[in-house]
Amino acid sequence: MLLKEKGYDEFLAEKIRIAREQFANGQYVTKEELNVRMKALFAELEKEQQQEQMLHNRVIYG
Repeated sequence: MLLKEKGYDEFLAEKIRIAREQFANGQYVTKEELNVRMKALFAELEKEQQQEQMLHNRVIYG
């Protein structure tokens, strides 16, 4: 038997209720929309990481 944290079932039931309510109200994202958003997010994070690396290299190597 798996151990569950106290209150987890209630927490999960509430999350499911909210998700179903949002879906019924048309508040959802399609798989395609999510993929586009995630690709944009990852591209932005990669750009920030490259900028930080360039700054780091300037500080260390002058």
